[in-house]
Amino acid sequence: MSNYSRVQDNLDCVADDLEHEVEVNDNENDLATIVTGGNKRKKSSSSKPPLLRKKMAPRSPVWQHFTRVPNDHTKCKCNYCGQEFECGTVGYGTSTLRTHNRERCQKFKDLQKNQTILTQDVGSDEVVARGFSQEACRRATVKMIVLDELPFSVVENAGFRHFCSVAAPRYLLPSRRTISRDTLEMYLEEKVKLKSLLAGNKQRVSLTTDIWTSITTASYMVITAHFIDRDWNLHRKIISFNTVNDHSSETIGKQLEKCLIDWGIERVFTVSVDNASPNEGALRYLIDRVKTWRDDGLVLNGDYLHVRCCAHILNLIVTEGLKELEQSIVSVRNAVKYVRSSTARMQAFQIRVQQEKIKCRGSVILDCPTRWNSTYSMLNTALKFKPAFDRMALEDNLYDAYFNEKEGGKKKREGPPLYSDWENTRRIVKFLKTFHDATLQFSSSLKVTSNICYNLICQIEQSLGSLSTSNDSLLSFMAIKMKEKFNKYWDGCFKINKLLIIASVLDPRGKMKFATHCFEKLYGKDNAKCVEMKEMIKNLLIKLYESYNAQYKPSGSGSASGSASGSTSESQNLTSGSGSGSHFWDLDDDDDVMIEDPFSEFSKAVAVSEDSPELSNELDLYLMEKTEKIAKSNLGTKFDILLWWRVNSANYPILSSIARDVLAIPVSTVASESAFSTGGRILDQYRSSLTPDMVEALVLLQNWLRTSLFVDTTTDLNKLVEDNEFMDQLAEELRKSTTVDQLCRST
Repeated sequence: MSNYSRVQDNLDCVADDLEHEVEVNDNENDLATIVTGGNKRKKSSSSKPPLLRKKMAPRSPVWQHFTRVPNDHTKCKCNYCGQEFECGTVGYGTSTLRTHNRERCQKFKDLQKNQTILTQDVGSDEVVARGFSQEACRRATVKMIVLDELPFSVVENAGFRHFCSVAAPRYLLPSRRTISRDTLEMYLEEKVKLKSLLAGNKQRVSLTTDIWTSITTASYMVITAHFIDRDWNLHRKIISFNTVNDHSSETIGKQLEKCLIDWGIERVFTVSVDNASPNEGALRYLIDRVKTWRDDGLVLNGDYLHVRCCAHILNLIVTEGLKELEQSIVSVRNAVKYVRSSTARMQAFQIRVQQEKIKCRGSVILDCPTRWNSTYSMLNTALKFKPAFDRMALEDNLYDAYFNEKEGGKKKREGPPLYSDWENTRRIVKFLKTFHDATLQFSSSLKVTSNICYNLICQIEQSLGSLSTSNDSLLSFMAIKMKEKFNKYWDGCFKINKLLIIASVLDPRGKMKFATHCFEKLYGKDNAKCVEMKEMIKNLLIKLYESYNAQYKPSGSGSASGSASGSTSESQNLTSGSGSGSHFWDLDDDDDVMIEDPFSEFSKAVAVSEDSPELSNELDLYLMEKTEKIAKSNLGTKFDILLWWRVNSANYPILSSIARDVLAIPVSTVASESAFSTGGRILDQYRSSLTPDMVEALVLLQNWLRTSLFVDTTTDLNKLVEDNEFMDQLAEELRKSTTVDQLCRST
């Protein structure tokens, strides 16, 4: 028996002694004899009657599972199996009871095995009953480490072990080596599931890719697969995060080929990349390789495989415009940098904010100069605190000295911002609002964006066109410079790939009417360019339809075409009932009597007499029908384009297949670039020894688990700003409470 068991038995015996009934005997001499466990001692007489000691409740945890026999307190019985045991205070401890409860009582073991508790699932309001399982606890530990990017050694930390001993005492914590093996096993299990999903859907996959250099100077190439499954759910899964030796086109192309072979993907729709020159050669290599795998591996011979990242193009356009106001932007940036450089300076700034009675929550934020959208957020926030900055320029000598500091006989830094700088900032913020909103749309991770891409581009082009003729010479000059970049990049983008315009046509709210409206707004209603663009998009739609119709058309039914005869096989199957023919009775070939299906005869008569549109193909039917009218709902629900196609896919079987591929096109590489943030947190300066295989397993598994646990994992920049403001507010409240405490102590 261990020392711990002996100590526990002694404590239990003491507890049992205290439970014994106290007997009091009065005699003529007022002497009280207190009998406790057979030991007698005399107590001095008193004029007051003796007090009875209160009976104490059982202290040993074992009494939660045993009950004393009512008529015999020296015995007890098990609450589960009913077996009786001696439990007198002399010579009997609780070790026997504890051993029976833990090792021998089968009913208690069965109850513990099947016992469940009500818990709430993560990411939902559903309450479910769960039982204890050592295996489930280990899997949950792996998911926690992967999702929260914790080191494997967290399971050996004293704090985590203490928490588990309180929250789940029966959970036997594994070692860090066991957890690392469990992580790889879960990664392989999830990979098999995703492979089966891709194989079961049998539709094309669109890809995004990018390259990142880690803290270990190793270059990692990430590949993300985008597709819509049979239930019309959009998936964006990272399928590769491997090291590459260089950034050459051959290396990128071979890595893409290796990834597709590993996952068994033979049909590729598009690949979205940034404007780096090696990407063009890599995609040419990929086109040549995929063509050798199968005849339908590419759509339209791979002419529309290459998609340029819209967010990257937008960044180049805005960066070009901001060059003209670099001095004003740097002045505001330096002012913000001064305020956030120390606690004392932030406190001095907050005093000016209170004096100016600025009601804005939070504080100023500093931007990342290489990301213009963070610069927009910095300028937009700084404008709200302009009166506080002006007061600091008048009252704070340190603020003034910071900008007057010289180096080599010249001012070391630009600033402080003057009235003209604030006016330029105000105009910049108003001007960049459209670009900022478009960037947020392009950067959405779990939302269809290809159908709204062309709408955003037309909106930006119209905004630049109107501002280029503005009376404001500064904004006009900026718009002209950005317009030049716009024409260079966007025209090149749509010349390479017009599928982004096709995506807007496949939106039932606009169809071809919306594309025509945009062409007329951009080029003029009767302009030759407008007519050319409309014909180009219609021809591309027909080519796509013919290509898909040829793939899905049953063998032996002739060549595919966009005519009625080439696209009514589905409706013919529906009208014939079973799809086996156009006759109600199937007779032998030798029989001369043929009885035609009455419904088929009726359909032919209606088609001839009413010139029914059933003779047209799906594409013509779709374009001829009215656009969807979206009425405002008090429920606040928004139009779901994937839900619309799911409901109407039976009416357009071929066109819906095109929509599944086109609507899954990623318009930016943000989905792939987000993996670099995860990789940077996993491969930090304290965990740079992880092998590339383990890094890939952690990055991919985290992406797969997050999309399965949570409905939406998109990062809202506005939400991040609100969180920063909330944290600043908490810091301000803490500062105020500290100041009050110091004043109270001084008095």
